[in-house]
Amino acid sequence: MNIGDKVRSLHDAMEGIVVSFKKNSIVEVEVEDGFRMDFLSKDLAIVSNVESKEFGSVEEEDRIVSVTQKKKYKDRPKAALPLISERGVFIAFVHQNDKILDVYVSNNSDLTIPFVLGSERKGDYKGIFTSTLVPRSQVKVDQVTLQNFEEWPALIFQALFFYPGASVNHEPLVKKLRFKASTFFNNKKEVPGMNKEGYLFQLDIKALEAVDASKLKDGILEKKEVAQVAEKVVQKPASEIDLHAEVLGLDPNMGNSTLSMQVLHFEKELDAAIVNGMDHITFIHGIGSGKLKNEIQKRLSKHSDVEYFEDARKEKFGYGATFVKIK
Repeated sequence: MNIGDKVRSLHDAMEGIVVSFKKNSIVEVEVEDGFRMDFLSKDLAIVSNVESKEFGSVEEEDRIVSVTQKKKYKDRPKAALPLISERGVFIAFVHQNDKILDVYVSNNSDLTIPFVLGSERKGDYKGIFTSTLVPRSQVKVDQVTLQNFEEWPALIFQALFFYPGASVNHEPLVKKLRFKASTFFNNKKEVPGMNKEGYLFQLDIKALEAVDASKLKDGILEKKEVAQVAEKVVQKPASEIDLHAEVLGLDPNMGNSTLSMQVLHFEKELDAAIVNGMDHITFIHGIGSGKLKNEIQKRLSKHSDVEYFEDARKEKFGYGATFVKIK
């Protein structure tokens, strides 16, 4: 199996083109409408040229190709924005031993992120590290000792966000963090992409900061930010969220654009459930082509605040809803 091979899932009718190989025998496949999904290599079979000619296949002109290929199709109607993961930037503290913590910045999004990390103590700023993180990557940026935990300076993280081609405008991120034991040591989770546990803090969820009083108290938010977030309190969502296009007031015939809006609504409601301390939430997505369900479950599988997910109440929803257990 090589990049560019056409493959088919052994468990359903999903077909696509191999675009990259990841760790642990994971293969990234671009399926129809330009979506990229991860499969185990053992769950894929190569579609031979003979089979394609005999039984037919998806023609190049009939699928939305990757952004870098869109320029080849100037006579096509304007394509929808690509469906990408726009959030997932973390700072993590991982034990090297019982006294020393290695500090990592993890990029679990589909964006390229140039960033600067610095520290501030009594008004004096010091640069610590700068680099550019490609999608789904991590980099060690510093090392700290637990012995002087109470003397740690504030960390200042500044970043830009880049996606090649058509996308939305991502505003720069500036985050100032101060840690106290009451919150720091309660945030031990698996670090995305590392298969290691660490003290993990997500840097790009504004909704969480807007309502997390403990973080505000411990100084992760600047006082000047209080006024900015005061009006952004996230209301507790319903326990069941219907993502059908008609329910959300979307045109079901708009293809990838409608799907993008459905996924954005899903992420917004999931964030709100997490912020409000909900134990679980159910998303009703229907069966249809399976694209919405696949995209939702793909994102849930990588979410650090999700304990598990499963088909919800089959007697009521069939396979058209997903139950999410929140940590």
